[in-house]
Amino acid sequence: MKRNHLLSLLLLASGGLLHAEVDSALENQMKILARGTRQLSQQVSDPARQQSTITLIENLKKAALDSKTLDPRKTSEIPEEKRAQFLADFRTELDELKDTFDQIEEAVRSGQYEKAKSLLAIVSSIKKEGHGKFKAD
Repeated sequence: MKRNHLLSLLLLASGGLLHAEVDSALENQMKILARGTRQLSQQVSDPARQQSTITLIENLKKAALDSKTLDPRKTSEIPEEKRAQFLADFRTELDELKDTFDQIEEAVRSGQYEKAKSLLAIVSSIKKEGHGKFKAD
């Protein structure tokens, strides 16, 4: 009896660790996005840093795409019947973020630095909306 109880506790603990690793992976991607977006806002309108800005945007797009493979911590709080839609909405939000980074990259490549800078407001809006919906309290 004690052995079964101990095994149950170990299984529960290992499942929690696995979930924490997934959360950590998503949190790491979000940190890449946050730091990168901050850096992007500082250099996006500088023509001398065009190549560096393009590289940064490519890294941001990768982080957004990598995040789509992970589930937010809040997923476990969503009722089972609404979970698929919650995850679909999460992934759609990340697609919108990636598309906005595509637009910023296009503007930077064509030397439209003011347009690129103005598109950062959309990134900020997506972040605010996404955190409101998908980030656990």
